[in-house]
Amino acid sequence: MLCRVFSPLLQIPIGKSSSLRSFSSLSKYGDILGGSQVTESSLATFKAWHSCVDVGVKGGNVDDAVKMFKDHVAEDVKFYPPTYFARWEGRDEFLVLISQVGAVFGSSFKYDRQWLSDDGKEWCLEFKAEIEGDKKTVVDGVDLVKLNDKGEIVEFRVLARPPNAVEALKATMMRRVPGPMARMKAAKGFSNLFGLGGDSK
Repeated sequence: MLCRVFSPLLQIPIGKSSSLRSFSSLSKYGDILGGSQVTESSLATFKAWHSCVDVGVKGGNVDDAVKMFKDHVAEDVKFYPPTYFARWEGRDEFLVLISQVGAVFGSSFKYDRQWLSDDGKEWCLEFKAEIEGDKKTVVDGVDLVKLNDKGEIVEFRVLARPPNAVEALKATMMRRVPGPMARMKAAKGFSNLFGLGGDSK
């Protein structure tokens, strides 16, 4: 199994491992490996995601930042949280969830190592954050993200540890999410009822 995982790395000649070096236009976003042939649309989404995260870290309006990110998310995106066995599906649902996660993590959130496929359509982003500022409850994990050919996020999967921090995150999200999610669904239903469009604003 390990041989299959690492065999592509073993086949790269010394001095020609460009796909493993930080892509110059991405270096401002941290320690990034890969992305040597990143597509324009994938690069735009990657930058937009980091800009969105940066707003939350700096104490800005997370909801506004998430709305600005909306065009980079596929309408049928699938979100797999670490706190729930089933997936969420839908752009508006995804945006509600990440806005609440951003509020929970706040300024403590930080990406560390980040890996991109050569074309930038797959990401693995290592993160660490505190649960509502509690320095004793720190979660670390990875965001596994897939984009389509248009550069839209089609899948966002979060893996996290340790169990006590994940449990604390679950309890916090269960307290925070129902209200915003219900308001989003009500707004969407109202818009659909009166022919004002399918997306809640």
